[in-house]
Amino acid sequence: MKTIEGFQIEMDFGKFRRIADLIYYDGPFLSHYVSPKGDDYLFYWVDNDNTYNRWIVTRVSLPILQQYIARQIPLRDVIAHPNDGFIYITDVDNDLNYNNIRLVQPEKLPDDYLPADDSFYEFEPIAANDAPEMMTYQLTIPFQEHNKLESMLSHIGFPISALKKIASTAAVF
Repeated sequence: MKTIEGFQIEMDFGKFRRIADLIYYDGPFLSHYVSPKGDDYLFYWVDNDNTYNRWIVTRVSLPILQQYIARQIPLRDVIAHPNDGFIYITDVDNDLNYNNIRLVQPEKLPDDYLPADDSFYEFEPIAANDAPEMMTYQLTIPFQEHNKLESMLSHIGFPISALKKIASTAAVF
């Protein structure tokens, strides 16, 4: 694997909850996770050796994630222009332990770690077994409509959890 310039840090990705695999072929290539604080992250597989699989991890806003899923922006833009101005690189072993976590500026990434310029989304998300309701609700109802819709439904006494179940059920059909 390539040497990456960055700052070694401590971060507990093990507490993140997997929401969906967005790109999957004999294993995940791009996955959506949520941190314990509720922040959305993308994990993008970029390299491996005999010991580790290397992942780029970037925090994304829900609107950016929705734009990517809606094929409005390429994955390259999501990774090259992260919310925080930096990304994480982590090496994951076969026991799913996160090792060698580094804080990295996107411009320090090797070119072959970045997706192609035209890396628009072409797949269907595969929800994690314990998260289809959350994934479907977040990705199918446009972000700018969440608050407006939830406010209106709360005003008339409709439980938001029921809306999430309806959206999840509708996505199955």
